[in-house]
Amino acid sequence: MAGDAQKTWSALSVQDRLVHIKALRKRITSELDEWVRLVYEETGKSETDTLASELYVTLDAMKYYEKRAGKMLKKRKVKTPLTFWGEKSYVCYEPMGVVAVFSPWNFPIQLSLLPVISALIAGNTVVLKPSEEVPAINDKIASTFQAAGFPEGVVQVVQGEADVGEAIVKTGPDKIFFTGGLKTGKIVNRMAAEAMIPCDLELSGKDPMIVCEDAELDRAARAAVWGSFFHSGQVCVSIERVYVHKDVYDLFLEKVISLTEELSTKDYGRLTTEGGWQEVKRQVDEAVQQGAKLALGGTSEESGYPHYPPTILTNVTHEMDILHTEVFGPVMTVMPFENDEEAIELSNDSEFGLNASVFTQNLDRGQQILERLETGNGYVNGVVRNISNMNLPFGGVKRSGRGRYHAEHGLHTFCETKSIMVNKGKKKNDIAWFPYKERNAQFLRKFIKKLYG
Repeated sequence: MAGDAQKTWSALSVQDRLVHIKALRKRITSELDEWVRLVYEETGKSETDTLASELYVTLDAMKYYEKRAGKMLKKRKVKTPLTFWGEKSYVCYEPMGVVAVFSPWNFPIQLSLLPVISALIAGNTVVLKPSEEVPAINDKIASTFQAAGFPEGVVQVVQGEADVGEAIVKTGPDKIFFTGGLKTGKIVNRMAAEAMIPCDLELSGKDPMIVCEDAELDRAARAAVWGSFFHSGQVCVSIERVYVHKDVYDLFLEKVISLTEELSTKDYGRLTTEGGWQEVKRQVDEAVQQGAKLALGGTSEESGYPHYPPTILTNVTHEMDILHTEVFGPVMTVMPFENDEEAIELSNDSEFGLNASVFTQNLDRGQQILERLETGNGYVNGVVRNISNMNLPFGGVKRSGRGRYHAEHGLHTFCETKSIMVNKGKKKNDIAWFPYKERNAQFLRKFIKKLYG
């Protein structure tokens, strides 16, 4: 069905496809309260978090592409070398075909719809396999596309467990876009590679935040608390490792503890799955056994699923697993450093590289530090929200994934790039064609020496 629908869908102009995207945007906007309710019921995410990090980001992306997609997908003239005098060159972007999108439960609106709408605008049809943990939201996504008037077969939402995802890959889509954890991402990547299916992977993170001695500490402390604990830390770009200059370490720690103590469950929400809660507990308990200290939080006999208290760990070292494994929960580790070189070395001591933050009043220093970090994205004096800037490509390095989306990259990643040259075809022969003549070789010899000697 998706293959047949793609022929008709891709034949539409970009502007005609955007008419459908606009209808989808308006439909979602008219039903904000229902989306907020569904997300709260299935994930425990607060109203503010749903509006800001799910709905606003998604709707803003739609509006962004409505204004710019026509230009981004327009064929682009490029320069032609002197050796092809009189010819012209251009690049055009064509849809890949049927795209399979796999999305997680932690941001069930944003991480489903952003890749889906990008693929659709580029002229592809989409089979979306969302997380089985949020079935009501998945149903709502499917019904909203239908209510917005998308033609049959252009978007299909297929629910189910891992075997359903495996079956989708085996059908041989033309592109796979996967967002999720490293473990599952490896499986998808292996299957895609065996079938020679291009695959973009948005995977796990272990994001560092560096607090320099000249940082505005009140801002840095608030950023660390929000960046670590919003949506109970169930965010791939949450702040997990905070490195603080030794001169301000004690004061910074005092501030983050005080700010964290003011939080309530309505601020940070709950953990979505009981298995996730148990895993966070295991990781924190293991870190304490290895010598980490609970500055705040951790579990007690009274606490249990679904809420895990915001937890701050000190006395941590890079020999501990908790500094290297993603913690999908509200856990912040805080560690002092001596100088910028050490902060950079500690930040880069990770198999992940998704996002990073540096806090300093010296903006040049902050940028220089970020440019030396092994990360796909960075933010000076801010956390997390940089990834919602649609003018910037987003994606990770190392084991945080590969590929980029957002900005024009978000459309081009779902396109085949075709390069074309045009010769007027009036000459009977070309200097590089048979029959070879000595004067042609002499000309080429002089030409090469003149141009490159």
